[in-house]
Amino acid sequence: MKLERLFEVKNNKLYTVSGESVSTDGKAFPVKWSDVERGTEEYNEDFLAKLRDDLKALESKNQFVFIEPVFDKDAGYEQFTAAMKHTARRIKDCVSVIGFAIPVEILANRAYYIEELSAKHQQYCFFCNESAATDVVLY
Repeated sequence: MKLERLFEVKNNKLYTVSGESVSTDGKAFPVKWSDVERGTEEYNEDFLAKLRDDLKALESKNQFVFIEPVFDKDAGYEQFTAAMKHTARRIKDCVSVIGFAIPVEILANRAYYIEELSAKHQQYCFFCNESAATDVVLY
């Protein structure tokens, strides 16, 4: 099931596809890597089912969020990306998801992360804090 894109990024700002500006404030929905993945590519499907239910509940309220993955395990960006890609698959029908944040721990590999998560989810937008300042960069 492919969802239609509801949001887009222009000049580092988030907009609806109809052109209305959207604030990113208060839209982060934290998801710990350790909650998603129990072991190497062993995923916690109960957690992911509850996450999907929570995100579906936001739809009925017409609320939208970015998934903000928390990099809280000692492994590399490829394993992290695989876990978030699996998460994206489990929440693929959640209209309430604008996209995913890019944790600072994988900024150097953000192109790989974005490519992997966008492969079947072209509707997603991505954001990160690329500097010590709080400047948010949207992709």
